[in-house]
Amino acid sequence: MVRPSIQKSKVGGMDALVLENEKIRTVILPEMGARVLSLIYKQTETEFAWRSPNVPIKKMNEELENVSGFFDCIPTTDPCTFRGKKLPLGGEVSSKPWKILKIEKKPTVVTLKMEARCQIYPISIRKKIALQKNKSALKIEYEVSNLSTENLEYHYSSHNTIQVSPYHRLVIPHEVTKVKLGYDSRFGKMGDTISWPEAMDTKGNRVDISKIASPCEGIMENYYTPKLKERWCAAINEAKHEALAITWQGEALPYLNICTNTGGWRDYYFAALEPVTGRPDNLEVAVNQWKDYATLKPKEQTQWSQTFILSHNIKRIEKIGNHTIMPGHET
Repeated sequence: MVRPSIQKSKVGGMDALVLENEKIRTVILPEMGARVLSLIYKQTETEFAWRSPNVPIKKMNEELENVSGFFDCIPTTDPCTFRGKKLPLGGEVSSKPWKILKIEKKPTVVTLKMEARCQIYPISIRKKIALQKNKSALKIEYEVSNLSTENLEYHYSSHNTIQVSPYHRLVIPHEVTKVKLGYDSRFGKMGDTISWPEAMDTKGNRVDISKIASPCEGIMENYYTPKLKERWCAAINEAKHEALAITWQGEALPYLNICTNTGGWRDYYFAALEPVTGRPDNLEVAVNQWKDYATLKPKEQTQWSQTFILSHNIKRIEKIGNHTIMPGHET
């Protein structure tokens, strides 16, 4: 048995931390947006975190250059000017070093606590990453604070960029039958509502948008769910019967943003499953046009958490429970 551990390492010339237990090995880069750069399921040695094939892992400049792994976008994801402040692509903390507040090692769990403060927008974010003994789940708890004495609108996205293949399918709660377009696409204009999981494109073709297309399709699309009662999502490899599921808790994250990129942007091939505070990813548009955003009162704090669950021998997914992927019956 492998006791949960945290070991120091180096990646791209930066200090890294490797968290490991019997079932998971993950690499965290505090100097690169505190992102989860790698998430390996040891029972199959499958890497679930996507990594850019042509952008080296290195310290980044002010704006987001590398979308590898799982990282946090706040107070916006898309670049915009809001309240007279010019906010960068990926927000203010996805590229910058985070401060390590605490590393704790116990026989049954290891935890890593980090913090980042936005320089342009008066907001701070803390997260605690925990890996428990013999669990195939990585939990991250968040605390976001308004550092100002005014009400503060903001947008948060957990940009979880995952490895996919033409055998992958995205699974979300059955309550979702409609999604909203985040970009202009083959299905219509940004803001249009289309059906899920199958939608009609503008040429009259019916497309299963839950199924990942081949990497040469040259398409990138973005979909937002309505407010969710059940807060989970998953990507299942229907050939290998492996799955990554994400659950999240907290009233601040009512939506899921689904991004599929099959060569449409930079020729990359990935999907991103992103719990979000509002819609769309542009804070200025979310506040002034869609009226769909989160707000913190003066000096207020809010909390949420998300958990990544890895599994195999999964043929279908009915729903996600507490650290458990509940398989559906084959039809």
